[in-house]
Amino acid sequence: MLAPTKRLCQIAALALSAISIFSLSSCTPTDTPQTKLAPGQYEWHPENSPSGPVLMVVSLDDQMAYVYRNGVQIARSTVSTGKPGHSTPTGVFTILQRDADHRSSLYNDAPMPYMQRLTWGGIAMHAGYLPGYPASHGCIRLPYGFSKKLYGTLHHGATVVITKAHTRPTKTKKPASILLASKAPATERAIPNPEGKVVWNPSKSRTGPFSLLISYADKTMYVWRNGIQIGQTPIGIRPGAKPAEGVFMMLAGKEANGNHAWTVLSITDQSAPGDSVSNLRSDLYIPHEFSKKIKPLLKPGTLLITTKDSSNKNTRSGRNFKIIN
Repeated sequence: MLAPTKRLCQIAALALSAISIFSLSSCTPTDTPQTKLAPGQYEWHPENSPSGPVLMVVSLDDQMAYVYRNGVQIARSTVSTGKPGHSTPTGVFTILQRDADHRSSLYNDAPMPYMQRLTWGGIAMHAGYLPGYPASHGCIRLPYGFSKKLYGTLHHGATVVITKAHTRPTKTKKPASILLASKAPATERAIPNPEGKVVWNPSKSRTGPFSLLISYADKTMYVWRNGIQIGQTPIGIRPGAKPAEGVFMMLAGKEANGNHAWTVLSITDQSAPGDSVSNLRSDLYIPHEFSKKIKPLLKPGTLLITTKDSSNKNTRSGRNFKIIN
């Protein structure tokens, strides 16, 4: 575990650096079960998907990590996470800092090869001892060979999800970008017209990972680039609707319809991922003028997070923050 460099702040919102404002539900696997790996073992098959945005999922219950590129699994590995009293937090994180030769400033200068920091409070991934059970002070220990390969595959700002049960991304039948395509006024769709503050200031952060957070509690969409909020708009929600919660990522390459496909990492269990996207479009209204501002910024790797929880000044900290369930 790394030395704390910033005050830990328990919050309940925002996209980028860390998000755990909803429960990451366990998806039912639809493919053939994979053979169990012994502690320290891993598999690495980058040829399964040579290019596209990368997403890593860490399962605390399984003590396993999975790497997906463009929605296809390319690797999996055993891990060792936080022991009782030093639990590893769940949520959606981005890599904040990388150091191939890092050493601990807390634990006797212990080597932490191929360190990739997930929180400024001290949680990181790195090579380390894997006894077959949770044994770290909160970090995610990886086999040395896997950690080295992972270091060469991920990058600053890459997305890492830590969840209790194994959650597998599923390609949506319809792209999540259709949420931003509807031109029909809210009143024509039996949805109240949005009311609230509109902000659009892309000059605050001109480059970096782009993400969207839809809070049903706030009836607001927040827009983030490189961890800095650059916009927000009120949204309309159909009365009585219970829109799906989940994490969506835009994939590289286009489908036959000319649109980019998206994956859903975590979704409510009531509907299939493709149906959830359709339901979001029918249940929500995003003002068309604001949608036009966002659409040109969407690109492979863009995250869309939808949650029932709130995002406000009382529940969020600054750019480099940590969330603990």
